[in-house]
Amino acid sequence: MDTKKIASIAGDVAIEFFVPGYLRAAYTALSKSREDVDAAESKGVASLEEEARKQQIVMEFQAHQARVSQELAIAERIANSAEVQIEEFYDLSGKGHTGAKADEQSITLGIGAEGRRVTKRVIRFTGWRDQAGQQ
Repeated sequence: MDTKKIASIAGDVAIEFFVPGYLRAAYTALSKSREDVDAAESKGVASLEEEARKQQIVMEFQAHQARVSQELAIAERIANSAEVQIEEFYDLSGKGHTGAKADEQSITLGIGAEGRRVTKRVIRFTGWRDQAGQQ
């Protein structure tokens, strides 16, 4: 067995023991994604564009799953905390305007828009609820 193969096996073992499962899953997904892109790249631009669209859809789905997982983890931590403090601020606002001006020589039309997004989310957990007394 050559040095490169031994290093690869040692790396795989180290990843298995020291890296949390969700990071291993992300690493595996990124490796698979890179392999798919490389395979599509060798087939031409059309195949590469199709692979890019497919991966965009997959990434959007995974982002949605990550948000759901995060909310479930927060809900579980809330259920197990002795005290919870939540502050949430959301301000999504926007305004727009249109205008027209006409004179003897020209007509001018205009459209403008402005948007603002302010979000803040702070969740503080203190202690752990006594689970033995609840059963």
